[in-house]
Amino acid sequence: MGSNLEGMGDDDRKTVCLLSGGIDSPVAAAMMGQKMEIVPLHFVLHPYYCEETFSLSIRAMKRLQRVVSFDEMVLFPWGNVLQKIFSGLEEINEREYSCVLCRRGMFLAASLVCERVGADSITTGEATGQKASQTMENLRTTSWDLDVPIHRPLMGLDKEEIIEKSKDMGLYMSTHAGCCDATPDNPRTVSEPQKIRELEEKVGLEEEIRKALEEAEIIKTEGKEFYKIFHNYMTKMVDTEK
Repeated sequence: MGSNLEGMGDDDRKTVCLLSGGIDSPVAAAMMGQKMEIVPLHFVLHPYYCEETFSLSIRAMKRLQRVVSFDEMVLFPWGNVLQKIFSGLEEINEREYSCVLCRRGMFLAASLVCERVGADSITTGEATGQKASQTMENLRTTSWDLDVPIHRPLMGLDKEEIIEKSKDMGLYMSTHAGCCDATPDNPRTVSEPQKIRELEEKVGLEEEIRKALEEAEIIKTEGKEFYKIFHNYMTKMVDTEK
């Protein structure tokens, strides 16, 4: 597990940063951006998240670029993957695993994006116990047997410490994203890697991710307005649904 980084300095490295419209992930991305090149990756959950979440993700991306520069970003369509997870687990009465399997899927997708953009690691804003997918057991399960390492620079911080860092960096937004219509009533907080591997195969997760990867867009950000980037992307997505 992991990349061969021998002989590489920090300036030679590139990390794919999972970025939402929340508080944590922009802070993690900014911290890693002080050490290496970053490529923000946003999973577009349409139609499973609200319009407000999408606009907040745009704002988070804009604020991040004021703190640390980046030349490209990735928008990855996640709605069909989430639907595959949701319906597949529903059929086998394993609905409580949907958050863990979704997170696992995002890491698998991010590792494929790393290949596309020449990155050798993934960065997330995860901190122990803040969500169902972030218990120690689920953190082990979701990152199990990946081809690239995962940086979790916020792991030892509590929420108040992360908020303080966000404010100090100029990233903080009083309103932040958080809605996901696919979250189960009782998400699983403990999981085993072998169980998740079995569920991956049963729902056809890897195949669905690779199909979605073909629709992912790697966007050069220089001289472009983030609102226009996101608007054009969402317009295209909605048009394909007609």
